[in-house]
Amino acid sequence: MSSPQVGPTNDPAERSENGTTLIVVGWMCWMFMLLVLFFEPAARRFNKSEIMAWIGGVLGVVGLALNIMGYVVRKRA
Repeated sequence: MSSPQVGPTNDPAERSENGTTLIVVGWMCWMFMLLVLFFEPAARRFNKSEIMAWIGGVLGVVGLALNIMGYVVRKRA
C-alpha cells in the first residue's frame, strides 16, 4: 500500500480556508496584545513595563503579519 501524499494543494476552497485561519490567528494575537496593554499599568508598579512593551510589540507585529499573509492567501485562492 502506498501512503497518501501530503503537501501543498491547488484546491481554491482549501487555500481560502487556510487564509481565513491565518486571519483569525492574527486577530487573536491582536486581542492578546490588547490584553497585555490592559495590564501594562500594573506592570509599571513592578518595574516590568519594558517587558510588557516588548511582548505587546511582538504580538502586534506577528498579528499584523499573519493578517496580511491571510489576506494574500485568500486573494490568490
